Amino acid sequence: MRHISLLFFLIGLPIFTWAQEVVIDTNYYAPPPVVHRPVLMADPDQNTNHHRHNKHPDSRRDLLDQLNEVQTWYVGAESGFRSDGSILSNSLGQLVSNPTLTKFVWGVLLGYTYRNAWTIEAGYTHAPIHLNISIVNGSTPLVFNYQNSGYGIPVRVKRRIGSRNRVANGTGFWITGGAWLTPNGDGQKGSFHLIGYNYHGRNQTDTLRLTNTTTVSNRITGIAELGIDYAARLSPYLELGFYVRKYWGLGNALRSDLVYTVNNRAQQQATIRADGSGWGLGLSLRYIYGKQHEMKKPQS
Repeated sequence: MRHISLLFFLIGLPIFTWAQEVVIDTNYYAPPPVVHRPVLMADPDQNTNHHRHNKHPDSRRDLLDQLNEVQTWYVGAESGFRSDGSILSNSLGQLVSNPTLTKFVWGVLLGYTYRNAWTIEAGYTHAPIHLNISIVNGSTPLVFNYQNSGYGIPVRVKRRIGSRNRVANGTGFWITGGAWLTPNGDGQKGSFHLIGYNYHGRNQTDTLRLTNTTTVSNRITGIAELGIDYAARLSPYLELGFYVRKYWGLGNALRSDLVYTVNNRAQQQATIRADGSGWGLGLSLRYIYGKQHEMKKPQS
C-alpha cells in the first residue's frame, strides 16, 4: 500500500507543476522589426545654383512690387512712313497737279520720363519735305520731285492718359505734342522748260511752253505735331511703342513758280508751296538705361 501511494505521488507531481507554469509572451514587448527602405535624395551640394536661380526672380519681383519708378532715362529709335503734300494755286486747266507722296522716315531720340506721367524727348529725324509736280503728257505724265535737306530736330512732350495704378511699369497710351526745326537748304533747287504744239489746222499751230523754277528756302522753318502713342514694356529695360501723328508746316520749305505761255504770250501762272504738312505712322523702340525708384506708400 505504501508503495502504491508513492507511485501516485511521483506521477502527479509533474502534472501539478505544469499546471502552475505561467507562460509570458515576450513578443508583445519586443520592438517591431526594422525595415530598411532605400530613399534617394538630391545632393544639396549639387543644387545650390538651382535654388538660387529659382529664388532670385521671386525676390527681385517682390522688391519691384514695393517700388515706384520716379525717373527714367532712355535712348530710342523710331521708323515709319510719313506723307506730306503741297498746295497748288492753279492747275493751268488740269495740266498740272501736285500728288502727295508717302515715304519712309527714321529718327533717333533721347528721352526723360517723370513718374510715368510726363515725358520729354529730343533728337534727330530724317524726314524730307517733298514738292512734287506732275504734268499731263498723254498716257504717261511727266513727274518732277523736289525735297529739302531732309533732316529735322524734333522736341516732343508726352502726357500719359488713363490710370497709372494699373500700368505702373510704363505700358499705356500717351498724348504727344511737339515741334521741329527744319534746316532746308541754300537757295534754288532746280528748274525745267517744256515745249509743245497745238495744231488747229493745216496752217495754224500754237507753240505752248511751261517753265518752272523750284526754290528751297534758305532759312529755318518748322513743323508742329500732335499725336497719340501706345507704349508696351517688354522687359524692365526695353519698351516698344506705336504712334500716329498729324503734322502742320510752319513756313514754306519749298516753292515752285510755273508760267504757262502760248506763242510767247503769258497766259497763266501757278505756285506750289510745300511746308511739311501731313500724317505719320510708325513704331519706336526704347532702351531704358537709367532708373530712380522710391518705396511705395503703405495703403491705409
